[in-house]
Amino acid sequence: MKKDEFLKLLKSNLKYISKKEKENIVAEYSRYFAVEVDEDKSEEEICKKLGKPKEIAKELNAVNTIHEIENNLSIKSISKALFSVMALSVMNFIIIIASLFILLLFTPVILAYLIGVPIMIVSPIILIVMGFINGFNTLGMSEIYEVLRGITIGSLLAIIGFYFGKFIIKLLINFLEWNISRYKETINLKTRKIGCTH
Repeated sequence: MKKDEFLKLLKSNLKYISKKEKENIVAEYSRYFAVEVDEDKSEEEICKKLGKPKEIAKELNAVNTIHEIENNLSIKSISKALFSVMALSVMNFIIIIASLFILLLFTPVILAYLIGVPIMIVSPIILIVMGFINGFNTLGMSEIYEVLRGITIGSLLAIIGFYFGKFIIKLLINFLEWNISRYKETINLKTRKIGCTH
């Protein structure tokens, strides 16, 4: 393989990366070729030393999407990171699909939580509305007790949910980063660091 084919394959396989970033990565690899050619190495030797451009692009895609999660946490950034890490290996694909299946099984519980907790927290407003509709004289201590209990339980569940969500996101990012480090160990590409800095 020659330099031009290598760079073309690398660029075409870079996904989830801005046009400017792609150009920077290709430019860095192009400079690397220039340095190595000056040391009397052929383009074929340099390509062999670097490895397959598709594999390099897979890793760069994964690294970039993980940086995106750290900078802008959203469903879109998480999805891109999952898809890019799934592309690294069959094992990653199986693990992520299995995890998504388990998440799907828990969807009813998650939806009940997302609906129930806010209702518990806003229960005083519901009680006031009921007071205006039915008359405040119809509200007894049992209703007030239930509202206070709802606020307390709802607030505790909201706090637990917030920290549990943060923990899950951190766990996900650690899993994705671990996968990239394992992928780097598996593939023997000594100059892989070119273009990975952000």
